[in-house]
Amino acid sequence: QFEPGARIVQEDLASELGVSRTPLVNALKRLAQDGLLEWVPRRGIYVRGLDPPRMVALYEVRERLEPLAARLAATAVSREEALEMRRDWQAMAGLPDTPEAHRLFIDRDRRFHRRLAELSGNPYLLAAMTPVNMLASAYLHGNPRPWDDTIPDHLSIIEALAAADPDASEEAMRRHIAQSLEELRAQAGPGNS
Repeated sequence: QFEPGARIVQEDLASELGVSRTPLVNALKRLAQDGLLEWVPRRGIYVRGLDPPRMVALYEVRERLEPLAARLAATAVSREEALEMRRDWQAMAGLPDTPEAHRLFIDRDRRFHRRLAELSGNPYLLAAMTPVNMLASAYLHGNPRPWDDTIPDHLSIIEALAAADPDASEEAMRRHIAQSLEELRAQAGPGNS
């Protein structure tokens, strides 16, 4: 809910949330570790902003990690779960472009990418992907491309998962992230390719 660059006033936030300062400070420290907040000595806590070059760097990491997660998940996901994913994303395709649909996309996208990392069975991959995907979701609301433009990408990934095909799953995810990275590089301008 806070814009990049906004100052976090601990006392106000604790009062607004109805919690004491100790658990709030612990939560703020965790958000700072995840890269969402910046502690500036003697000045305060600020919501970190990510400029286009930093978003490019973030997606370069996603371009390497996400295909690996999809590859490993392809042999772990059950057919039933893959079919449920397919139903969820097919339902997204029929929604009008509304704020509610966009919020649903953000939630579904975040859960989808996290689930693939969980299914990978690799705790290090999950630990690396969690803050990266959280930053991407927080700053881009899920994707630099229009949300409905990514639905076919998700369905391609899911089809490969349903077929238990690691190579196709990895390649479909690579294409999905690469298209978003290309869009970010275009937004960032020259020197960020």
